[in-house]
Amino acid sequence: MLDVQNLCKSFDKKPYLTELTFQVGAGDCLALLGGNGAGKTLLLNLLATLVEPTSGTISITGLDAFANLKQVRPLIGYVPAAFAGYPELSVVEYLDFFAAAYRLKRGERAPAIEAVLELMDIGHLCQQKIERLSVGERQRLLFAKTFLHEPQLWLLDEPIAPLDAQGQIEMVELLGELQVMRKTVVIATNRLEDVPRMCNKVGILKAGQFAVFDTLSQLRQEIAGEESTESLPENWLVQLL
Repeated sequence: MLDVQNLCKSFDKKPYLTELTFQVGAGDCLALLGGNGAGKTLLLNLLATLVEPTSGTISITGLDAFANLKQVRPLIGYVPAAFAGYPELSVVEYLDFFAAAYRLKRGERAPAIEAVLELMDIGHLCQQKIERLSVGERQRLLFAKTFLHEPQLWLLDEPIAPLDAQGQIEMVELLGELQVMRKTVVIATNRLEDVPRMCNKVGILKAGQFAVFDTLSQLRQEIAGEESTESLPENWLVQLL
């Protein structure tokens, strides 16, 4: 579904991402790991077609993303790390604005908005102004907005960190449902403890390149060696960073 070949990005001739080649299929969930400044958010912005690569290609459902922006962008759902803008809009006004931007027909908007409000458990906030929402409530609203147009490719930047304990549990369950729905998910995160519950692939960025890119099961086996993978400590991913 997502096919990246020889992707490079430089600013002022300084390379930030170099020769990234990888694939993420329908139903896969890829965790992007790495220290601050490793390039996780930049890579998400490239995949979201918000930043154009210096070289290389990004293909989504077989289409070259930057050569087919009108066809590809409706396939993408991007949830940034921080909510920005629209403080004076109410929750329902915000969702209606994006429903129109996603070109949902007028008669389809109200049912779609009602459905995503229920899905993200924020129906009681529908008339609340965005400026009065908590950080966790804004995160739920971002997900609700993204669900409106039912994208095939989900790009998530630290989606769980802003949520309380119950919200984190619900979000992990929601990400599992996305995989069951055969969506393609790419998550940038620093929460290593969540990765085994959410993802089946891991990519670790160091100095703009993948130091590690493999399935979670294969990485477990490599670290465990001749021992059982059940003997691995909970924080076994730390060994790869």
